[in-house]
Amino acid sequence: MTDDIKRILVLNEATEQKILQHMQEFRGVGNTLESALGALILGQFFGWRVLKILHNPATYRKYEKVLGVEFKDICPEITEFGKKKSVGYAITEKLGSFWAVVMGKRKVADKGKIGDHEEVKRHVAEHVASIDKGEKK
Repeated sequence: MTDDIKRILVLNEATEQKILQHMQEFRGVGNTLESALGALILGQFFGWRVLKILHNPATYRKYEKVLGVEFKDICPEITEFGKKKSVGYAITEKLGSFWAVVMGKRKVADKGKIGDHEEVKRHVAEHVASIDKGEKK
């Protein structure tokens, strides 16, 4: 994905029809369907790794079930936008602990924050500094 965005979603016809079918058959609270569709858009824009950071595992799976898809199959792993704008992803890259953060074994403040590149770098530096400070105690 480049900075020149041409489409909001990139789905093949079969996947789009599957999602539309699941939308037609959906029964439940409308906010859940709305959130699942929002997650799909974010996943395609930022990558499924950012979705994993934003949502707990149960919510991630619930959204996949609502849409009838697996995000890993229809979203890139990570995009340039995900690398540049996701505080949580940037911190996991710096610490080398993506799955530990996703599973809650490592706590990351503001892991769901999306910002510009400078803001992301500042959050990463603050997080690393807080870890260093904690280790010195």
